[in-house]
Amino acid sequence: MQKFLHTFIVALMCLCAASTQASELQDVSMIQLIANPQLYDGKPVRVMAFLNLEFEGNALYLHREDFDKSLLSNAVWISLDDQQIRASKKFSGGYVLVEGVFSAKDRGNFGIFPGSIQKVTRLQSWERKKK
Repeated sequence: MQKFLHTFIVALMCLCAASTQASELQDVSMIQLIANPQLYDGKPVRVMAFLNLEFEGNALYLHREDFDKSLLSNAVWISLDDQQIRASKKFSGGYVLVEGVFSAKDRGNFGIFPGSIQKVTRLQSWERKKK
């Protein structure tokens, strides 16, 4: 009985450790998200990218030029509620740091993006200050 109890406790601890690791925020690049969307599906991520907010076009782009040339394969959809959109409009057209949960299944408006970032918990400017 004692051996069974010890084994059960060890197994329970391993499960708890695994679930903690799965929910840890991962610093990733846009390239990693675009190249391997399934690897990050359902995981909390932190990424820096160029933000564009517009009707049916809220997205994070690898570079400003990708937005300028409409290279949607170099972008991911960003899912924001109305309040988040209003608060973040001032960052549109610039680089931002975003934290949220990546989804490889939800590919944004019309399914044209490689994935999306949902449940956004942080969105802030990442522009370098000019001297």
